[in-house]
Amino acid sequence: MKKSPTVTLQPQAVRRIAGRYPFGHSGDIARADDGIQPGEVVNVKGPDSSKVIARGYFNPQGATPLRLLTWTDEDIDLKFYRARVKAALARRAGRIVNTDAMRVLHAEADGLPGVIADQFAGTLGVQLRNAGVERHRDLIVKALREETGATSAYERSDIGERRKEGLELVTGTLWGDVPDRVEFFEDDLKLHFNPMDAQKTGFFLDQRDNRRLMRGFVQPGAGFLDVYSYTGGFSLHAAKAGAKAVAIDKDSVALGALEGAARGNALQVGVRWGDAIEQLDALVKEKRTFGAIVLDPPTLAKRRDDVPRTKRIFTDGAARALRMLDSGGHLLISTCAHYIRVDDLLDAARVAAAEANTDAEVLDVTYQPADHPHLLSVPESLYLKSILLRKA
Repeated sequence: MKKSPTVTLQPQAVRRIAGRYPFGHSGDIARADDGIQPGEVVNVKGPDSSKVIARGYFNPQGATPLRLLTWTDEDIDLKFYRARVKAALARRAGRIVNTDAMRVLHAEADGLPGVIADQFAGTLGVQLRNAGVERHRDLIVKALREETGATSAYERSDIGERRKEGLELVTGTLWGDVPDRVEFFEDDLKLHFNPMDAQKTGFFLDQRDNRRLMRGFVQPGAGFLDVYSYTGGFSLHAAKAGAKAVAIDKDSVALGALEGAARGNALQVGVRWGDAIEQLDALVKEKRTFGAIVLDPPTLAKRRDDVPRTKRIFTDGAARALRMLDSGGHLLISTCAHYIRVDDLLDAARVAAAEANTDAEVLDVTYQPADHPHLLSVPESLYLKSILLRKA
C-alpha cells in the first residue's frame, strides 16, 4: 500500500466504518496526522490497532471530513478509478433500455463519493463535489473518457456543496466539442437541453420509470397535470399518449425548454408559470379536472428539521390535486429528499384526502431506477420515493 497519512477513529466509529459506511464525521475522528492537505488520501485506523481498515479522502475543513473509497489494500490511482467506472457500467448493462441516456456514476453508491456522471448519447455531464475528487480530477476525468467512450463532456460543478469543501464553483468543457443542444431519446420521445442552462447535469433521469408508469394510465383526450414539471418529462410522455397535458413550474427557462421539446415531438403541452400552490388554487377555481396528476417538488427537506414543514407542503399540494382528480384517476406523489420517508408521504396524502373530502387507494410505492443504485451500507443513497394513489 502506498504510504499515506493516517486518520484514527474514535472507538464508537470503528464498527460503522469497517462495515463499509463511507462517511466519517467530525465526532468520529480521534486524531489525524499533521499537514494533511484537503482531499488527500489517508489510511484509516481504529484507536487500538495498527491495521488499516479503510482508505479515503480527508478534508479537515470539510463538513464531512472523511469520505471512504476502499476497504482493501489498493492504491487510489488511474487503475482504481477505471475499475470503478467499469464496474458501474457493468452493473447497468442490460438494465437501462429504450433510451440512450443514463447515470453512469451515482457517487457513494458506485464507490466514488462526490462523483456524479450522466451520459446523454455521446455526451457526458460530470459533477465533482468534494476536495478529494477535485484533487484527483484529472485521473477521474481520464477514467471516464476511456471507459464511457463519450466523445464530449462538460462539467457542472456549480453546487453549494463545493463551497462547504472550500472549493470554487466550476463549469465548462472537459473534453471534445460539447454541443449547445444535447440531444437524446427516451422511448419514442426526442429530448434535449442546453448543458449550461439546465439544472444539475442537465436532465432528471431518475424519474424515467415513473414517467413510463404514469404514461400507462393516460386516457386519450383526458387531462394530465404535471406539478413542479421542470422541463416536463412527465408532460411530454402523457401528451405522446394522447393526454391534454398541463405543466406548472416557476422556472421560465425550463418551461421554455418544455415548449421547445413539445414542438420537436409534434406535441402540445400547456404551461403555467408561477408558484405551484397558487397555480393549483387557480385551477381549482377554474373547475379544471384531470385523469392523472404528478406532484414532484424539488428537494424541500435538506435537513431532518425540515420534515414537518415539507410534509405540510405535500399535504397542501395533494389536497388540491385530489379535488381536481377524476374519480378513478391516478396521483403520483414523489420526493427526492433523503429525509422524507415513504411513511411521510403516506401521512401527508392521508391528511390531504381528508381535507379534500375523498379517499384513495395506495396502488404502488416506487423508488429510484437501476442507474441510481441504493446500497444497504449507504442509507443516504436511497433518496427517490414515490407513492401512487387511485382516487376512490
